[in-house]
Amino acid sequence: MVIEQTIQHDYNKALDIVRQQLKEDGWKLIAEINLGTRLAKKGVEVPGGLVIFKLTSGKNAVPLLAADETRYVSAMMPCGLSVYGKQDGTVVISRMNFEMMSAMLEPKVAKVMTTSITKLNKTVERAMAKMAAN
Repeated sequence: MVIEQTIQHDYNKALDIVRQQLKEDGWKLIAEINLGTRLAKKGVEVPGGLVIFKLTSGKNAVPLLAADETRYVSAMMPCGLSVYGKQDGTVVISRMNFEMMSAMLEPKVAKVMTTSITKLNKTVERAMAKMAAN
């Protein structure tokens, strides 16, 4: 259900690389939620940090949202990408496995989801490659 990719890297630098790659690849950032900071304010420590990015790829989902019969897809929006650090110094990039889920949906919804997740997977791969090079 979830795809995770792990790399040994500085957490804050990894966040910067992910932010930059999302921008370069044309993702629209709807929200950046620093859940680690929010929980720390409530006395809950999240070792290593945790940031959730809420994204949209732009116009891919517009036809689905415009039609009554496919608007249900809005419950799965926007795309989410989680970046968190672990105590061992690794950084994890996590996201839903929409490729797996798309097999359960009607073809026109599956096509849009597959297009978006393919784009997001490529973005993550490019970000991971930049981290590996640094």
